[in-house]
Amino acid sequence: MLAWDLVRHRVSDPLSSVDHMIDGSGLMRTALTGVGVDPTCLTTDQLADQVTASDWLVRVGLNSRLISIASWADRFPADSIAPHQLAIPGGDRPIRPGGDGTPEITRFCVTDLAAQLHKSTGTAERMIADALDLRHRLPHVWARLCRYEIDGLDGQTIARQTRHLTVEQAREVDRSIADLVGRFSYGRLLSQLEAIIIRVDAVNIAKLAEQAAEEVGVWINQSNHHGIKGMYIKAKTPAIIRFYAQVTRIADILARRGHTGSKDERLAAAIDVLANPLDAVRMIAEDTEPTLFDPDPDDDSLLPRPMSGDTNRRDAADDGGAAAEGSADDDPETSDPTTDCHLDDGPATDELLGERDDHDDLLPPDPTNDAFDQDDSSTRFPRVDQDRRLAELAIRAIGQIDPAKFRPNATLYVHIAQETLQSGLGVTRVEDIGPMVSTLVADWLGECNITVKPVIDLAVDLTPVDSYEIPRAMRERLFLKYPGSMFPFSGAIGQHLDLDHNIPYLDGLPAQTREDNLGPNGRREHNVITHGLWKRRRAEPGTFLFRAPDGRVFLVNATGSYDLGRGRFAQHIWQSPAPTPPRS
Repeated sequence: MLAWDLVRHRVSDPLSSVDHMIDGSGLMRTALTGVGVDPTCLTTDQLADQVTASDWLVRVGLNSRLISIASWADRFPADSIAPHQLAIPGGDRPIRPGGDGTPEITRFCVTDLAAQLHKSTGTAERMIADALDLRHRLPHVWARLCRYEIDGLDGQTIARQTRHLTVEQAREVDRSIADLVGRFSYGRLLSQLEAIIIRVDAVNIAKLAEQAAEEVGVWINQSNHHGIKGMYIKAKTPAIIRFYAQVTRIADILARRGHTGSKDERLAAAIDVLANPLDAVRMIAEDTEPTLFDPDPDDDSLLPRPMSGDTNRRDAADDGGAAAEGSADDDPETSDPTTDCHLDDGPATDELLGERDDHDDLLPPDPTNDAFDQDDSSTRFPRVDQDRRLAELAIRAIGQIDPAKFRPNATLYVHIAQETLQSGLGVTRVEDIGPMVSTLVADWLGECNITVKPVIDLAVDLTPVDSYEIPRAMRERLFLKYPGSMFPFSGAIGQHLDLDHNIPYLDGLPAQTREDNLGPNGRREHNVITHGLWKRRRAEPGTFLFRAPDGRVFLVNATGSYDLGRGRFAQHIWQSPAPTPPRS
């Protein structure tokens, strides 16, 4: 059965549902009534074209719907509400679904549209707001959407993210973001959009950040039937980063000590270690300075000491032992321990028994008597507080370590524009976090030990090396040049990316590992280039060319990704930077 036959069997009477609709291109009628195409009968190239055509149809449908919704809103302006509707309770009223600068419409027309779309009233109102925002507040994005150059969903995302801005601020965002839509992955587009919003609305963003700082806390969910409980922590970004880094550090120590579980299991075990701060401190201290807790045979200051009389006798023996041995007047009976207990009739007995009149009839000591516990048993059986001993031992050992060694090592790359440095308020880019308002970053750095490094001059490449391995300094420079993957439409960013040789490395040839022969890619992207049929070339600094297995050529640079197609122009561009074969 052909693909469209399945659709036709699911639609009882397709023509009756579309006859009343305008279908100038005949696309809907063809799709519902035509023979259709069976994808299993297509070659690989034909199937790729079919996927592209289907994606184009989706774009046409979504964009056309937004254009139609904007026109629908035009049919029901606020001044078209009948006067009697304004006079009765629950009647039609003017509403403004969109942001500042968009027109008001009638409230009832939203419900009518929702019924046509088979959507809820709330969903229909948001769609109207998106369409009006795009047309009145984001004209450059709207123009590209109407030319079907970008997806309507991208336009709706921009409209919703900028709805809180004034119309002037929204149009400034529009001028900055319009040419970037469709050139980046969805995630990287959002990052660019967020940075632009911070730049145009830095004061308000800083206030919102202060309000968000109060919405923090720690929450624990219920245990499941396997005895597992979860915890959710919401705190300032630096605190979470430091906490996770410390948990990871203890998990690594556990691995070195023989923990055979997975990484996730070791991270969970590290949380349990952190629940006892003394255990955590000792573990980190022992890992930092392995000899700190080795016992000192000459130091008994932390040994358990008896209390009351035994303590006094030990101190007296230490102070006057030599004099007692050398004195001829000392009575040897005074050294008898039994004479120190004062168990005969006397003041000590009276104190022990209190004001009892019948103390002549002495009974064996009662084990439950508080006085007995405090004076007698504690003397002969001193209690050792293990936590106190551990604390004293840890404090002594920790005093020998630089406190900075207890903090996990972390490098924070902060990119600050010159305008932000001059004004003190603006957008900064923090690696692996994204764009942030500058006031937040200043607060973060105020809680850290800061090491200021010289500015790295990226205009001059480092000296090439002959080895396959990439030096650390070269790796750092390349990630500063290319914060994200240079593969077409990739969303991968960060220093976890692979650095791949554009011209495959060959043993025996000098200077192959150099900055102009390296580029960042995600691991799967790296694999399809190295082991698959994808090809890559570097046209010029910062510009990469890729050729897909079907011959399609893509150009990628700092402004985004461009699909050049498979025509003669694309092939000419691909051949222009063809490398010269290496000579041995």
